[in-house]
Amino acid sequence: MRHTLWIGTMFSAAAFAGQTMNVAVCNVGQIPAAKIAHAEAEAAYVYQSMGIEIHWMECGSADAGARPDFIVRVQMGGKVTKAGPVSLEAMGRAFMDEKGYGFMADAYFGAIRDLTVLFPVAGSDQLLGYVISHELGHLLIGAGHRPNGIMRASLGKAELEELNRRHLKFNDWEQGMILRNLGVRKAN
Repeated sequence: MRHTLWIGTMFSAAAFAGQTMNVAVCNVGQIPAAKIAHAEAEAAYVYQSMGIEIHWMECGSADAGARPDFIVRVQMGGKVTKAGPVSLEAMGRAFMDEKGYGFMADAYFGAIRDLTVLFPVAGSDQLLGYVISHELGHLLIGAGHRPNGIMRASLGKAELEELNRRHLKFNDWEQGMILRNLGVRKAN
């Protein structure tokens, strides 16, 4: 039964490939624009591997009548206070209702920067892109973490090395759920 469900999810996910999503980035922490642009490129790379194109928008811009599907606020907050794996909750947060539906997330650049200083194997802008990917993942999948990949609960040196090699991805189940749920949102 589990295999049937998983295979069904994968086949239905294939039907949703080629999706797009509009994501507005609000740079409330006044992070340098080049860092934001690189973070967007990293997040776009993660989603492109699933056939999802991200159309990035500046917060509050009128972009030919397009509305954002999601809003990500990048702020300076957050701090890493220990040497070891760091909870992704220190680096970002997705805001969802009791049913797991949401459209807004925060990324805390201070904690992101602290982790890349602690483990200098990846850049802060690179990690910011993966935190954005993780938080968008929550908005599309719901709450909860997985033991591996982008939706894990914490990051340490080994995970930053994977991230630097662009090996951190969503697992097959997560990809299927993201594609399915994005398709459902677009249909409504």
